[in-house]
Parts: sequence; C-alpha cells; structure tokens
Amino acid sequence: MSYRHDIQNYIYETEQKAPLFLLGDCLNSLDLIPDNSIDCIITSPPYWGHRLYSGGGIGLEATYKEYIDNLIKVTEELYRVLKPTGSFWLNIGDTYRNKKLLGVPWRVAIKMMDEQKWVLRNSVIWNKHKGGLDSSKDKLRNIHENIFSLCER
Repeated sequence: MSYRHDIQNYIYETEQKAPLFLLGDCLNSLDLIPDNSIDCIITSPPYWGHRLYSGGGIGLEATYKEYIDNLIKVTEELYRVLKPTGSFWLNIGDTYRNKKLLGVPWRVAIKMMDEQKWVLRNSVIWNKHKGGLDSSKDKLRNIHENIFSLCER
C-alpha cells in the first residue's frame, strides 16, 4: 500500500480517525496530498542554523535567505492543500547572527503574504516562561516565539 493510497483513504473516509503520520521529505509528502483537502495545518519548522541534523533538511542552509526560500516552497504547497475555509498555524523562532536579530519569522510571514497571497489573521506571542539558555551578556534572553495564524482568503 502506498502513501498516496493511505492519504486518499484517510481524507475521504467519513468515520472518525486517528491521526495519519507520514514519514518523509516534506515537499515529497505534500505532493501526495490532493488540493483543498486539509482543514487545519500546524507546524513548527526547525530554526535556521541552530541544530546539526544528520539527515539534512530545512534549517541547515548557508544563509537565512536560503532558509526562507525553502520554507516558502513548503508554504506554497501548504496553500495548495489547505481548504479555502482552513487555517494554518506557523510557529517559528528567530535567530541571531553577528549580534543582530534577523527577524526571520516576520520575513517569512511577509513573503508569504506578498508572494503567495496568504492572509495573516493574527500574530500570537508564545511566552515560553523560562526561555532557552543564553550565554550572551549583551542582550536579553529570548523568551518568546511568534505563532502566526494564516488563511487563504
């Protein structure tokens, strides 16, 4: 049985379902999902430049601009699979380079709105209460992340 068959059965069966998990490259997996078939998408992609993943993937790009471009490829597919009445929740953290906060979450959201016609409905601040460890002595600790609520129309 293929993932495509599993996805079709999952989407079009009417009985209550347990979650369907797909293992694979995000873009390849999204390609298997029919247009306008998903009600809600919630994702939290890896931060840019924060981790070394043995399998590669988003977050390991040489520049934050490449990272944003790769996320935009994914959000383009998410736009395609999301129903017109659906909602998309994007939790994304920011990154410092050379003592500068890059504004990655907002760069991603603005690019989604400008280039893909996403509608930004809300910017929710997730107060992480304690935040992560930070050895820097010249800035405040990062204790929040943006969660963007977006829709197609």
